[in-house]
Amino acid sequence: MAIGGLTAGPVASAQGPEDPARTNTSTDAGARLASSEHATGVDTPAEARKVERFHTASQLPKATAADQAKWLPKPSRAASAGPRAQAPTGPPGSVPAAAPAASAREWARGLPKTAVKEAEKEFGKELATGLPLIRTVGKIEYTNPRVPGKVFQCSGASINSPSKMMVATAGHCVAIGGSGNGGGDPADRVWMKNWVFIPAYNTAGQIAPYGKFTAKYFRTFDSWLDAGSTPFDFALVTVNLNERGQRVVDAVGGNGLTWSQSFYEDLLIVGYPLNHDNGYTQDQFSGRTKTSTVNSANIMMEAAGFNDGGSGGPWLRLYDPATGLGKINGVTSYIHNGTSNNNDSPYFDGEMKWLWDQQGSRT
Repeated sequence: MAIGGLTAGPVASAQGPEDPARTNTSTDAGARLASSEHATGVDTPAEARKVERFHTASQLPKATAADQAKWLPKPSRAASAGPRAQAPTGPPGSVPAAAPAASAREWARGLPKTAVKEAEKEFGKELATGLPLIRTVGKIEYTNPRVPGKVFQCSGASINSPSKMMVATAGHCVAIGGSGNGGGDPADRVWMKNWVFIPAYNTAGQIAPYGKFTAKYFRTFDSWLDAGSTPFDFALVTVNLNERGQRVVDAVGGNGLTWSQSFYEDLLIVGYPLNHDNGYTQDQFSGRTKTSTVNSANIMMEAAGFNDGGSGGPWLRLYDPATGLGKINGVTSYIHNGTSNNNDSPYFDGEMKWLWDQQGSRT
């Protein structure tokens, strides 16, 4: 079942700040995992506002679906198998979701009462069966250093953590997979720039009803950075406060996290794929996952058909329409090129929880 959202016009862009390419690599006690944190250099209110203006003031064109497809993960068994096991790396578990702070309704200031009422209906119990627009899910915009002069798009979702400042997305939405060329040299890795998360993009005709949240730190697996391994195509982003001084989870709430669940789960995929209203409205698809036919270390949703732009959107387990919150159990990684409209996600096991542990308290 695919469901659309509202409509809006395109977002313009401009030149943003350079990043200092600072990277910190962490491994667990058994040296089985490795991940890297990258500081974007956008860590002050002034730098954050600069990136926000980048996405509102310029005339840079958006990358086309063909532009974006060149940088998607390659669903090749040889390229993506990596060290990933098919079985869970421990018992199942979860992190709870978090409701937004009471101040979250500040987005409604200055709007006519009729517009506010209409927008709130999108999140109301009366539309629960229609899966209303989910405020924790948003559009991501950024620039790719290897394709200057264009703005790329992904999707993401706020995720609860001790910092209340974190967004979950795909690894390829923060860094080019395999850019480390297998050597593990941080200097070789290509990280995205001018990165911003816009939750509930285009609600009631507003492009950013809850503000914009720029990236402060990226964290993803080294297996993605250096080998382009699709079972590790997952990233967590610590974001700055929005222009209202809010943390992202306070503004819109934060989804929980689940791991080491069955490969066969009823999940809701959400995002802003370009093949749905050119990425201007939120799309949703619900179904039951299974083991991927391309890589048995991934999970797959048949016929979801999310293309470029939908990448990084959450695969929500136990979604509650009354609260607008669920638990992230995957993220859109790629569509099965040329063979079907099936989408893959990394299988979330204890390694994803470990990444959450590494980044969840970062501010």
